[in-house]
Amino acid sequence: MKVTRNFVTAMLLAAPLLLGFAPAAVAGDAVIPLSAFPRERIVIETRSARRHSFDAWRADTPVTRAQGLMFVREMRPDQAMFFVYEPPQRVAMWMKNTLLPLDMLFVDEAGCVAKTVRDARPGSLDTISADGQIALVVELTGGTTKALGIEPGDRVQRPDANWPDRGLPCTRQR
Repeated sequence: MKVTRNFVTAMLLAAPLLLGFAPAAVAGDAVIPLSAFPRERIVIETRSARRHSFDAWRADTPVTRAQGLMFVREMRPDQAMFFVYEPPQRVAMWMKNTLLPLDMLFVDEAGCVAKTVRDARPGSLDTISADGQIALVVELTGGTTKALGIEPGDRVQRPDANWPDRGLPCTRQR
């Protein structure tokens, strides 16, 4: 029986999947290109009645949440990444292998910004977290929250996902 090189190559590539191993386990610490992350528009509504729209990458699996914006060298001011936590939970972040300063928004299940962190330091292993149950963490280019006046009590929306599904008011005080 003659076995072609293409067949052998295909079987070697398919074997980890057939055996139940995830591609990341085979590739080790392989970096997922941002182009492989799902894209979605997010909108931040400030309490001063301004709406800011961002083209965002969605990190909604353990693998994509673990990588986030690691190794990304540049990001436009109208771009963002957001991390989805279903169900909402206590969340801790860090800046390991992150090359850009980032602003972070910790968002509750009503879409309300519970905490902002400005200019998180690239490469830092310090834990960055918020009190309470968090549904999303939004990462923006460092300096964006100050420039746009984004504060706790503002609202984050995912229009394409109809999220949040409840019209609960954001009651956090500034």
